[in-house]
Amino acid sequence: MVKSFSCSQEDCAFEIHSNDEGEIVSMVKEHATNVHGMTLNEGDIKSGITEMH
Repeated sequence: MVKSFSCSQEDCAFEIHSNDEGEIVSMVKEHATNVHGMTLNEGDIKSGITEMH
């Protein structure tokens, strides 16, 4: 099942889709650090991941 995560920061269009939850977590952490100067923990990221239908 494909899962997705969308950045919740205002005016940010970052979105990732993957079958691999670990890949999503890794990419979101990288995005948050490099683009927004933020650090997100794995639990926060996983709570924002949704399954695509």
